[in-house]
Amino acid sequence: MQNRKTSSTDLMPSSRGPVPGLLPGITPHDDSAGNAADMVSFDPINEFVFSVQDPNAVTRDNIAAAARDVFGTGPEHTDFIAKLVEHMLSVSESRSKVVQELIILGGHLQQMVKMAITHHTGKVGDTFPARRKAAQLCFAFFHKAMGITQPSARGYIRCHQKFADNAEAIRVFSYGELNLLAAQDVTEEQIETIMLKKKEANELPNGKKMTKDDVERLLRELQLKEEEAEDAARELEKIHEILEDHKTQLDVTERESQHLREQLATYERHLSEKESSIANLRQALTERTAGYPTMEQELAVQNKKVLELSLELKAALNAPAKVEKVEIPVETLPAGYQTAKQAVMDAYEELEEVKSKTQALKIDQANIEAEISRQQAELNAGKAVQSSLEALTVAWEDVSGKMSTFQLAVLASPDPKQYNPALEALAAQLRKYVAEIDSALQR
Repeated sequence: MQNRKTSSTDLMPSSRGPVPGLLPGITPHDDSAGNAADMVSFDPINEFVFSVQDPNAVTRDNIAAAARDVFGTGPEHTDFIAKLVEHMLSVSESRSKVVQELIILGGHLQQMVKMAITHHTGKVGDTFPARRKAAQLCFAFFHKAMGITQPSARGYIRCHQKFADNAEAIRVFSYGELNLLAAQDVTEEQIETIMLKKKEANELPNGKKMTKDDVERLLRELQLKEEEAEDAARELEKIHEILEDHKTQLDVTERESQHLREQLATYERHLSEKESSIANLRQALTERTAGYPTMEQELAVQNKKVLELSLELKAALNAPAKVEKVEIPVETLPAGYQTAKQAVMDAYEELEEVKSKTQALKIDQANIEAEISRQQAELNAGKAVQSSLEALTVAWEDVSGKMSTFQLAVLASPDPKQYNPALEALAAQLRKYVAEIDSALQR
């Protein structure tokens, strides 16, 4: 009877006798010649790995029902079945103790490995090769002294490390199942789930009990589900990162759109200033040309006056001479002749002055009209650019949103790689537009 705690690893002498065949000099009891002939070498992993139902879950009624199913239900079998039930209950208790003893065995082996490592590193120094050498020496000692192979010893130690303090798992699982669940990649949650499933199966009176193969299959299913869940979580995290990237891109696009709108507002102010400048030029042209009709009338009057004076001068020059001739030397021309000539000269000067003013006014008018035409052309070109840029800004906001939607749809599809040609064509088209914009900026 084992009275120590299952997790104890102290090296204490056992009250049980040695197993026959394990130590030199110890021979099996010669109860019969047949038993002696049937003795085989002890292999712990083969002797104590049970894949049958959990012994503690076997009740007296279940054992009796199984015996009646096999041997019959007649009254002549009553005493025989009762004896079978008592013996099978003893087997159940013994087998439940076997698992506990194997866990304790793993604790002893682990303690000896630790002692061997401490002893060996104390002599040669605490290094990784020294620790590994000490462990190998200890495993060699296990095999030479007790016939326990290194894989078996490692299995016992793993089971002790993982299940020494888990009495429920030791009660529910066989050693083979514990050895399977002692792997490093098996989590506590998986063990609890499998334990619950096995307990539920064992509690069913006529249900199928879980074997080691069932435990292994359930473990693989749980691991596969967890791997799928981890993959889905990673994929979800990746999608979240992509969404954050797209959110950042949308923010950048919004800022760029706002910048474009500000540029459009600046263009509108420039166009308004040009329109105001053109209006001022037209006002100046109107003011300059307001006196043009008056100058035309004055020019006509001056032309008429010059014509009249010219006729008078011509008449005076062509007037017939008087009959009597008196020669009087004079130093100056007659007053009438001098006055007419001077009037004609003054009229010509005024005419030339009016002509020069008229010509200057025409030149100013032509310059102003040319400036108005130039600024009007710039205004029309600016309005065309503004209209195109506004249309492009509105269209680009829609295009950028559709591009983000398209990328998310591609990433959410089962096979995103099949859309690579479409993405490459779209990228080539965008690069073409970017190259054209760069060329325009360099100009």
